[in-house]
Amino acid sequence: AVEADPRNGEYRTLLGNAYLRAGRFTSAHQAYADAVELGGADGKLALSLALVTVAIGRNSDAIQTLNANRDSIPAADFGLALALAGDPARGVTILTERMRGGENTAKVRQNLAFAYALDGRWLQSRIMAAQDVPAGELDARMSEWALLAKPEAALLRVAGLLKVPSATRDGGLPAALALQNAPSAAQLAQEAAPAAPAAAPRLAIEDLPAPDRRSVRLQYLAHSRRAGPAPAASPAAVPLPEPAFAKPQLAFVKAQASVREPLEQGAGTHLVQLGSFSSAEGANRAWQYYRTRNPALVGYRNMLSKVTVNGRQYWRLLAVGFPGKAPAHSTCAAVKAKGGACLVMASRQVAPKADPARGGAPSTGIRLARSR
Repeated sequence: AVEADPRNGEYRTLLGNAYLRAGRFTSAHQAYADAVELGGADGKLALSLALVTVAIGRNSDAIQTLNANRDSIPAADFGLALALAGDPARGVTILTERMRGGENTAKVRQNLAFAYALDGRWLQSRIMAAQDVPAGELDARMSEWALLAKPEAALLRVAGLLKVPSATRDGGLPAALALQNAPSAAQLAQEAAPAAPAAAPRLAIEDLPAPDRRSVRLQYLAHSRRAGPAPAASPAAVPLPEPAFAKPQLAFVKAQASVREPLEQGAGTHLVQLGSFSSAEGANRAWQYYRTRNPALVGYRNMLSKVTVNGRQYWRLLAVGFPGKAPAHSTCAAVKAKGGACLVMASRQVAPKADPARGGAPSTGIRLARSR
């Protein structure tokens, strides 16, 4: 399904779920990250992405994902996920506040007990765990947590909690499923061409590729070879619910950028295109995601370019306001270093004209050319 419709974020979420069930954390991480890049903002998706990010040893990225989605993740899961990602003290605080706020359930208590263990507070952990674990099983539970609390046991912690295999070979997504979120050279050439005289002086981008639906045979790499049987998964220590194994219900947030937002004077000579999306809401969510992961984008504004191709509408996400080619290329390099895709383009101001659709206000006066 992803091969046939590569820009469908829901399909990539489901693909990530399948990889997670199989214990393929690297592939699950790539699939979930692609779903987020395509605009996915569901709390379950964010929690799933954070957990697999912990499993592959990238705690700081996991914490960034959790912080960016704090309001959409249940507090009981958010607190434990923070503890798993290397911030157990904050996780303990959140879970304690949740209990004091009235959610004194077995799930919250056991998540708090495990967070205490990860924070090295073993007496509090034992006292809290004893509220729900039978006395005859308490020593075994604490011994198990002592093994899982070791810094090198991150993958085992996540696999045990989610009841999935922990020793499956995984080299990442097949090359044929890689997300390509940038326009082709031919499209860039068309963008750089002068706008037709009769066209309104908005962003001079009139083309966008329709999703490639050609049937392509999957070219699996060496990592797709059949792996041996995985050992039994570690028993679940905390009743954390399994993430996002149902079709996600996307909760669109209020748009933060305007498709026709005019650039101010001195707004810069270059811009960075971060991707194209099937909805304005998805593009705006992607902007928040990019800003969270890429400090180099802080201080720059976002702008959307709306185009229609073969009857379908698309929105391109642009970071604008770069004072020259060098800072634009530096920012694009930082985005690529985080696994993103981007293009640097030169912009040139054109005289704004009145736009009846904007009540006579000037329309956007900028055209794009590929930076050399």
